[in-house]
Amino acid sequence: MPRRRVKAFIPGKAFPSVSITGSRCWLNCRYCMGRYLGQMEHVDTPEKLYWYARQVKKNGGIGLLISGGFTSDGKLPYRAFLPSIKRIKKELGLILSIHPGLVSREEAAELREAGIDIVDYEIILDVQTIRGVLNLHRSTDDFIRTYEYLVEDGPPYIAPHILVGAKHGIISWEYRAVELLSQYKPYIIVFLALIPTKYTPMYGIPMPRTDEFINLLKHARRYQWIISVGCMRPRSFRTRIDPIIIDKELADRIVLPRKDYITMYDLKTVYSCCSVPDELLEETIGIR
Repeated sequence: MPRRRVKAFIPGKAFPSVSITGSRCWLNCRYCMGRYLGQMEHVDTPEKLYWYARQVKKNGGIGLLISGGFTSDGKLPYRAFLPSIKRIKKELGLILSIHPGLVSREEAAELREAGIDIVDYEIILDVQTIRGVLNLHRSTDDFIRTYEYLVEDGPPYIAPHILVGAKHGIISWEYRAVELLSQYKPYIIVFLALIPTKYTPMYGIPMPRTDEFINLLKHARRYQWIISVGCMRPRSFRTRIDPIIIDKELADRIVLPRKDYITMYDLKTVYSCCSVPDELLEETIGIR
């Protein structure tokens, strides 16, 4: 069989992430505490979102990831932004992705009608992690139900994300998530890895061993979907695990690998969010 050519995805200015809640997060997951919101552009009013999107388009960008802090119910408070999202899609034609958290069937349909193309959806199938790490009083059924609503009534592309090691560095429920998702045949599955971040309660927790992470990817590789290793992973992973993933072709996409790896392994570079499907990449930048 011919070798797969792993693609290096570089979002950057071509596909920036914005926080519609600024630096505010009501959930305050124990691994983040809202610190990663500081790395996003803050567009905490619908007007700011629209004008920032105009700048992205003017500067040659292809899309926008709409994210932010979550409420205590595990939701991104996006509803006031829906008119701006519709306007951005109609006037600018950007690829629009959103990280909405838990949604109802009605909310899933609202996202589709507003012109959202992609939903980045983090699915967690462990109640101890949901309650003890995310500080969220919901069940695994709530996460599964949201995924079903999104698949049945939501935007065209639903990109499930699995945060590996979220249970204090232990890999357990992630295999169940892979098996569950395989029943729905998603176009992509994105693997993230918990970063033990300074000044959070989970700083210093042990991370999964290299072989454990690799074995999970091998398990997921059995299915016919694109596999992406996303932007959230510790720096040490980029050094000790990325080369194995690339050499053994355990992923089709890898986000922000070390620059020397791009040259060393002759990785094709795509300036986009890794959740964007092949057909949209071909339409916008001619890459498939």
